[in-house]
Amino acid sequence: MSTAGCSSACKVTGKSSWPELMGTNVAKAVSVIQNENPSVHVKVLNMSKSIPLPVDCARVIVFVDDTNKVALPPVIC
Repeated sequence: MSTAGCSSACKVTGKSSWPELMGTNVAKAVSVIQNENPSVHVKVLNMSKSIPLPVDCARVIVFVDDTNKVALPPVIC
């Protein structure tokens, strides 16, 4: 799964990606994202899932592995 190009489709005020959350527990990652950009909502997906369409410029996709750790940098998508 790749999130390449997701946030480039959106004009976002505030932070739009969180590469520093790679490997973090999903609950902590969601909390950090919501604190750093309260105008977005978070969608958590397992790595086996696809990015839901259409692109939602107020949605952050967080892909997690089987241990509920962030597996890809969360981005607006």
